[in-house]
Amino acid sequence: MRVETGVMVMKDGKAWGIIYEDGQATAYGFTDPENATIHDPEFCRQTTDVTYKNSPDTKELLTAKLVHVERRTEVVFK
Repeated sequence: MRVETGVMVMKDGKAWGIIYEDGQATAYGFTDPENATIHDPEFCRQTTDVTYKNSPDTKELLTAKLVHVERRTEVVFK
């Protein structure tokens, strides 16, 4: 079992993370929490810490909140 802990940026039941990635481009947005990025709370203290300065996503991230999470991934062989 793998256990990950940290914080997620959440809004309306969705969490901030990669919604599209093809090797050439990466698009970020709100996605299902099981697929979203878990951030280290030491470096992610406000919602805008997950992007860069003057990002076009800043306005949307300001409407979200930080949530402490623990994600457990378990593989069961049958």
